[in-house]
Amino acid sequence: MANEEILLEVKALRKYFPVKRGIFRRTVAFVKAVDGIDFFIKKGETLGLVGESGCGKTTAGRTILRLIEPDPGSKILFHMNGQTVDIAKLRLRQLKPLRRQMQIIFQDPYSSLNPRMTIGDIVGEPLVVHGVARGKEREARVRELLEAVGLNPAYMKRYPHEFSGGQRQRIGIARALALDPQLIICDEPVSALDVSIQAQVLNLLEDLQKEFGLTYLFIAHDLSVVRHISSRIAVMYLGKVVEMADTEELFKTPMHPYTEALLSAVPVPDPAIKMDRIILEGDVPSPVNPPSGCVFHPRCPYYAKNQWATCKNDVPPLVDVTGKGHYSSCHFAKELKLQGVEEIVERRSRS
Repeated sequence: MANEEILLEVKALRKYFPVKRGIFRRTVAFVKAVDGIDFFIKKGETLGLVGESGCGKTTAGRTILRLIEPDPGSKILFHMNGQTVDIAKLRLRQLKPLRRQMQIIFQDPYSSLNPRMTIGDIVGEPLVVHGVARGKEREARVRELLEAVGLNPAYMKRYPHEFSGGQRQRIGIARALALDPQLIICDEPVSALDVSIQAQVLNLLEDLQKEFGLTYLFIAHDLSVVRHISSRIAVMYLGKVVEMADTEELFKTPMHPYTEALLSAVPVPDPAIKMDRIILEGDVPSPVNPPSGCVFHPRCPYYAKNQWATCKNDVPPLVDVTGKGHYSSCHFAKELKLQGVEEIVERRSRS
C-alpha cells in the first residue's frame, strides 16, 4: 500500500510498566501492557480496536499520542503533507505543533471536563494554547463548534454539571475538533452512555467524519458498536494485535480462534436463532508473565485438542493470510479456515 494513502503507521509499539517492590522500590517485573503491536490507519477511515478489558487498547491509544511515553524501539509514523514523522522520537517542543493534528475523545464524559471551567472556556482552550484564536474570534469559533456537535451556542456560559452524559460527550467532541485535526483517537466514547444516546453520538461521529474528512482510531469492547462505525477492525489480546481485517470480512470469516470466540458471544436479537457459543477455558493470563509462544494458546480450543508444539514455543507473526489485507497471528489460521478443522487435526496428529 502506498504511503500516500496511509495517515498513521504503528510498528513494534511497546509499553511496559515496571512493578516495584520492597523498601527501595526495586523493579522486579514488568506489566507488558502493549507488547510489540503493528497496524496502520488509512486517511479518512475508521479503524476499530477491540478486545477484552485490560488487553492494552487504551494504553496503545494514549501511547500513540505520547500521553504515555512509548518504550524504546517503538515507531509511530505520521504521514502528513508528503512528509513522515516518527512521533516516538520527537521532543516535547517538536511534538506541540503536531498535537494540532491529533486529538482524543476520552471515555468518561464526567471526569474529562474541568468542573470549574465554562463550556466556552473548555472548548476554546486548545485555540488559546496553540495561539490560533483569541477574544471574539475564539468565541465565534466556539459557537461554530457547538453548533457542529448539535449543542446550542447559548450554553457557552454554563458549567459541565448542568449537562447530561450525552451532552458532555458532545462537548468533548467539540473540544477535539477545535484545532481541525486529521486524526482523532476515540477512547470508548460511548461506553458510559445509554444505548439510545450511544446511537446519537455514533451517528454524530460519522457525520463529522464526512464533513471534515476525519480519521478515527475507535477503541471499544462492544463489537456491535465497532461493526457499525468501523471500516476495518484490529483485535487485541494480552497486549498484542491477533487479527486485523475489513469489518465485514472479519465478521464473516474470522481467522483467529480468539476472534471466533468474541464473535460467538455477540447477542442476536432473534430468539429463534440459537448461537453456537464458544466458551474459552480458564482466565486471561497475567500481562506480567504472559505465556510463551502464542499468548492465546492456553485458552485456545484448537490447542487444547492437539497440543501443537509450535503454538507453545513459537510466537506467531501478524501476516496477511489471504493476500487481501486479512492479517492474523495464528500459526494455522489459513489451514484451519480453508481446509477445515478436522482435516488439519487429523493430518498433524499423524505427523
